[in-house]
Amino acid sequence: MKKLSPRKLSRRIAVPLALALLLTLALTAAAFAQPPGGPPGNNQPGNNQPNNNPPGNNQPDNNPPANLQPNNPPGNSGPGNSPSGPNGDPNAPSANPPGGATETSHPSAPFVPPADCIVYHAATPAQLCPVAGGLQYYFIGADGSSSRGPWLDAFTELAGLYTAGTSVLLYAGTNPLTGKQVDIHYLPSDQKLRISTYYPDTQYDTDKPYTFTVDTGNAISHEAW
Repeated sequence: MKKLSPRKLSRRIAVPLALALLLTLALTAAAFAQPPGGPPGNNQPGNNQPNNNPPGNNQPDNNPPANLQPNNPPGNSGPGNSPSGPNGDPNAPSANPPGGATETSHPSAPFVPPADCIVYHAATPAQLCPVAGGLQYYFIGADGSSSRGPWLDAFTELAGLYTAGTSVLLYAGTNPLTGKQVDIHYLPSDQKLRISTYYPDTQYDTDKPYTFTVDTGNAISHEAW
């Protein structure tokens, strides 16, 4: 083997070292040239955390696009509006007459007329009985059956409600046992009740009237019977 001189030996060693140094410098320069941040495709420099928010919506929208408050259904006047008749129809009649009587019986009224009722006329199609300080009206059928009707205020209450006029309609309805009309009036000047109805139809009579008045002492006076 041929022995190299020191000068040639140093040249052979220097060339690989120079190449290694250049390669190291190139890799270092390439490393500094890459921008810091997350993986390729992340558009926010310096942020290594993945973006979990969908594009264009960085904050959750707490306000839904629609109004969550329920709308009042048709016919519902809603708070603050004037009351109306059944089903929200302002032209419909109110459920109860304007004071003095109710469409239904008193909660404590017996289902059948009690023993202290005040109408004693035979085969009467109507009956009145003292209940809770007022008078409970009973519909009477042709066979003597009964059904609770409207409850009427006490005479003291009626006198406070109605101080003028000759006649005030407290109740208008139909006897469910006979199909006959029933009208109950208060007479302010006389402080009396007038009940107007009809007997059940028979083979001898049709729409035969039955009318009587009641005073503050619950005394009965028949006008048509």
